[in-house]
Amino acid sequence: MFLGNSLLQYKPIKKFVDGVGGDVLRYFGKDKACVIGLQDDGVFYGEGLYFWLKEKGLNVQFATMDENCKGLDLKLLRGRKVLVVDNYIVTGAGYRRVIDKLRLLKKELGIKDIKYAALCDRKNVADFAVEGYTAPAGEEEGMRLDKIDFKMLKLFADDGRISLADVAAETGLTGAGVKKRVEKLIVGKVLEIKGLLAIQKFYSMSAHINVEVDPQMADQLIAKLTQSPLVYSLAKIYAPYNVSASIVAPNLKQVNEFVEGEIRMEEGVRHIVVSIGDLPAFPTSLNRVLFN
Repeated sequence: MFLGNSLLQYKPIKKFVDGVGGDVLRYFGKDKACVIGLQDDGVFYGEGLYFWLKEKGLNVQFATMDENCKGLDLKLLRGRKVLVVDNYIVTGAGYRRVIDKLRLLKKELGIKDIKYAALCDRKNVADFAVEGYTAPAGEEEGMRLDKIDFKMLKLFADDGRISLADVAAETGLTGAGVKKRVEKLIVGKVLEIKGLLAIQKFYSMSAHINVEVDPQMADQLIAKLTQSPLVYSLAKIYAPYNVSASIVAPNLKQVNEFVEGEIRMEEGVRHIVVSIGDLPAFPTSLNRVLFN
């Protein structure tokens, strides 16, 4: 369904059209044109650009498709210059897939040229783009997340094995749209995909260790313990102890070996208190290698 000129009232779409519109006009020139909105969000940017170009008097068609060219009405491309419109290029994989598939159609449909436009291009591969690299979440500007991103993050948190097809069904996106957003979240360091190992399958107990160490040596001890596969919690604390570590172990012997070999022998260690307990109620899994 076309939303018409009202799309140009939205700031991101207006920003896109203002940023690439002049270059796109020069690209199309007097030739017949076709703008392809790449599902999902690229459809809105493409449609906004399409109506803007029509206002400029261009002979232009508008089509939509996913990254595999599904849903594309081929007759709209025949004998025209083509411009694919996307919102984000994150890894460049989707860009290459789309361009390769359209090039296979170029001779058959008499396509005069194919170019690619994006609001944000991290890989500098688009012919026309408004923005380059955008700072990941946690950096000065921060990654812009919308309600769909947050819904996806909740779905992955609830079930790390959920399929992209199920995420698409829950969010109303296409599979390609979900994949693109996942890539954006991974590159932005918002989402990590790791294999987790169940603690109870490998260990039978935990130990909480408080250490009093010379203040100038505390950071050195923490840096060392960070590398241990047994540690699942580590923090600097205050008086009388200044380092606190929680570990999992298969038996008491392993706990003693850890305390004696990893902590007591370190320079500046004054006093150690160890509390033995059951396996932690949380976390129940670890994302690190569990054995030395």
